Amino acid sequence: MTVRHHPKPLPDEHWQGEELAADDTHRYLWLWQGFNIRLIAVPHDDDLGYDHGWCYPRDPAIVRAAVAGWDPDTQDEPADWHKRPTTPVRRAPRRDEQPDYNRPRCVHGCYLHDGCRTIGCPEAVGHGGPSVREAAAADRRWELEKTGE
Repeated sequence: MTVRHHPKPLPDEHWQGEELAADDTHRYLWLWQGFNIRLIAVPHDDDLGYDHGWCYPRDPAIVRAAVAGWDPDTQDEPADWHKRPTTPVRRAPRRDEQPDYNRPRCVHGCYLHDGCRTIGCPEAVGHGGPSVREAAAADRRWELEKTGE
């Protein structure tokens, strides 16, 4: 499977977005979604739904850079997304070639062993991420240090 990155995005009328790349199994398009941009993996010849999705800040340049730097053959997911609204997690066909990149992530894109940046992430609790109570306590300590109390 070889990914083809398009030098210029291809408009897609059906999805009302732009195709940034394609490989043997999927087309990768970005769409405006309310408060973010969603990158989707649409199977070829199937416009009824998509297999995988990743949410990004509303900055097309971030999405383009993430897709340009992504190798779907060896990397499960692109970089820099902040929410994965679909399951199951995509698995690259040759993921064993990049085991460090393909470590488990929570639904917010953080590696589980690093903890999650999102307070109350259900997947980070017990995996090194702070619980809501721990995060609140850390915020209170920071406020006390900042005010000198």
